[in-house]
Amino acid sequence: MAQIISNSIGHDNRHFLSSTAALKAEDLKEHPQLITVSDHIHEHMKGTAIVKIKLFDLKGRVIFSTDQRQIGQQATHSKGFTSARSGKVITKLASGKQYRKLGQNLNRRSLLSSYIPIRQNGPNSPIEGVFELYSDITPLVEEVEAAQRQGIIGVLVILSGLYGILYVIVRRADRILVRQDQARQLAEAQLAEKVEALARSNTELEQFAYVASHDLQEPLRKIEAFGDRLKTKCGDELSERGHEYVDRMQNAASRMRLLIQNLLAFSRVTTKAQPFTPVNLQEVMASILDDLETRIQETGAQVDIAPLPVIDAEPMQIYQLFQNLISNALKFCQPDQPLSIIVASQSLTIAEHNGQVNDAEMCQISVADNGIGFEQKYTDRIFKLFQRLHSRSDYEGTGIGLAVCAKIAEYHGGFITANSTPGEGATFIVTLPVHQIAMETQPS
Repeated sequence: MAQIISNSIGHDNRHFLSSTAALKAEDLKEHPQLITVSDHIHEHMKGTAIVKIKLFDLKGRVIFSTDQRQIGQQATHSKGFTSARSGKVITKLASGKQYRKLGQNLNRRSLLSSYIPIRQNGPNSPIEGVFELYSDITPLVEEVEAAQRQGIIGVLVILSGLYGILYVIVRRADRILVRQDQARQLAEAQLAEKVEALARSNTELEQFAYVASHDLQEPLRKIEAFGDRLKTKCGDELSERGHEYVDRMQNAASRMRLLIQNLLAFSRVTTKAQPFTPVNLQEVMASILDDLETRIQETGAQVDIAPLPVIDAEPMQIYQLFQNLISNALKFCQPDQPLSIIVASQSLTIAEHNGQVNDAEMCQISVADNGIGFEQKYTDRIFKLFQRLHSRSDYEGTGIGLAVCAKIAEYHGGFITANSTPGEGATFIVTLPVHQIAMETQPS
């Protein structure tokens, strides 16, 4: 629009533009065509948003302005004029200005100023001057600002709504978390009470088992003693069936003694334990092989012991743990195959058991054999009290030995597990800490 008006005005007033070239600045206001040009330009401005027009010659002089006070002023340093003189149309926004339009004062208006080169004979002709037009775009700016305000209000309303929703959600979530925390604390307190009660019950049960087993030994000794007397002093008077009864009684007494001894061993793990001390497992294994020498020779077993570490442990319990494992390997051998037992160890930096990680130096001691083995699904069962996978007629025992091993490993902060395949042997793996954190806090 500004370009069209400038072309029209420039074309109609071409003679005025050329006639001012020789005039001095003070003579421009007295130009005889000034009133005619002013009337002509004001006629073009009617019904438009244009509030002010200036004409510049190429020297930067204002040769016409709807504000006649500016006629003769210099605009050489104006960036808009300089750009238009070089052929570029420049438009910029000016806000908060005061102007006069057709004798009216216009305060605080938003105006769009445009600097347009004047070419008398088409777009490729030389530039003869510069038009500066000011268009009042206040209504448009006010509409934009109103739309912005409405948008901001809308955003604020939406954000307020979202905040309210989030506040309700957070408050509800907070109440749920508080209830969950209270429920968790209550559950933890109840669990702690149950754990404490279970610990007391286990302690009492272990103490009872120890006392009961200890007290049972005296009457058992009498049964065995009277059985021996019957055979030595009354043997001639006993019938064959009587001798059979006495033998069965003494066999039962022997099994009872073994059971009592194993129960005592099981209860002593926590009730009669000694303080932890450095234990050389290599020496422990040598003592076990020495004690089991006769059975090793009877089975023809080949026992290979790899280098074993020194750990903090209760010496007698560690001895008992590995003696039980070696004894089991000797017991459950295959009659038609030479028995091989391999004891090995490896170090671990992190041991994981039942989903819990113990950040301590651990060691794994494995006892592997090529005996009869067992099905893997019975792994958990074999470490429980009185659990047997074979009948007493096939293999002697009480079903307590591996339970004692598991209890000793647990007491030392470790655990025991096993891998096996029927007919191919079994590997028992004992994982124990190398160093105990507090050796002085063992049960008395």
